[in-house]
Amino acid sequence: MSREDIVIGLDIGTTSIQTVIATKKKNQEMPQIIGWGEADSRGLRKGIVVDIEEAASAIRESFQKAVNHAGIKYDEAVVSVGGGNIFVRPAKGIVIVSRADREISREDIQRALIQAESVPPSPNREILHNLARGWSVDNEGGIKDPLGMNGVKLEVDTLIVECAAPALKNLRKAVGLAGVKIKELILAPLASSYAVLSPRQKELGTLVVDIGGVTTGIVVFEEGDILHAAVLKFGSAHVTHDLVCGFQVDVDTAEKIKRMHGSALTESTSSRDVVDLKKLGGESSIQRREIADICEARLSEIFEMIQKELKKVGRASMLPGGAVLTGGGSIMPRLDKLAKKELGLPVSRGVAQKISGPEEILQNPIFATALGLIIWKFDETPVRATIDNSDGGFIGWLKNFIP
Repeated sequence: MSREDIVIGLDIGTTSIQTVIATKKKNQEMPQIIGWGEADSRGLRKGIVVDIEEAASAIRESFQKAVNHAGIKYDEAVVSVGGGNIFVRPAKGIVIVSRADREISREDIQRALIQAESVPPSPNREILHNLARGWSVDNEGGIKDPLGMNGVKLEVDTLIVECAAPALKNLRKAVGLAGVKIKELILAPLASSYAVLSPRQKELGTLVVDIGGVTTGIVVFEEGDILHAAVLKFGSAHVTHDLVCGFQVDVDTAEKIKRMHGSALTESTSSRDVVDLKKLGGESSIQRREIADICEARLSEIFEMIQKELKKVGRASMLPGGAVLTGGGSIMPRLDKLAKKELGLPVSRGVAQKISGPEEILQNPIFATALGLIIWKFDETPVRATIDNSDGGFIGWLKNFIP
């Protein structure tokens, strides 16, 4: 098995760290999972590395479990970037086609993408992605791949994703200290979208909601291209915090209450159901409906923030593909019903596609980002703009041109 056949996805979250290993040979239609590992996060707060040694220890634990499971020796991974220090802005790049016969070359495409990066990032930020959203040739839009077309002016509409430079630097240090080399850094909700969305959903117009511990990432696709992305500073841990305050219990007990008895819809919960907190570390009994009240209030707030993001791009209640829920925070019962009520969209729960392996991994939303990292790396989309961010490079480059 050559190194080119193997991709490792390393998803570093505030609550837990997932590592998945997959291989894909030339005669295979999709990657095949051969190993995975998981560890509780340490040294991270709000998605940001705050203790490099502790974070490195947790990363090493998850990574080693996966490589031992797969029975391989490998030290490279595609790594997720999350947390609240993500900033997204639109950009445009315009160039004049260079060839005398006016046929658009790869060099023209690259120049347009680099032109889109001509506005430097804000101080203390680093560009993570330069994502092409659409192309125009001589003001004729709706072009997916301009390579080989004829025209004078080439224009690209992109989405620039930036991250706080110190956060990326500390992440790189922690991963390196864990003995892992970074092949590429990918925005976590973007990776998740690659795992759970089909080409048809991307074409129709679909929202991915990736609910993590302290943040919720959203990505909107339309006509096959990314339209919008954002990271909101609220996640499932905020539900836990509210349960701590509401029932005067410790964090571990509140987390058990949420996982075992939480519900996203109060109206679907009977007032006659009673939870004995003594069995979970508490001191009294409470109605399950009271738990649902707290869960619904906080989760509704998250969906209200998502609705505001959709309004920014004119897509509130206007995505035929609906919303797809993923991430560890999406496991809560009846969350899909609450999302449908709050967003005014059809809602489904994400299941990993375009990759094969055990159902317990493919259907577990906690692994969606790690799986998406693998799919991203194996993807053979003709044109996709990214940044050489493995070692902090800045200059844009083209990825995955098919010869």
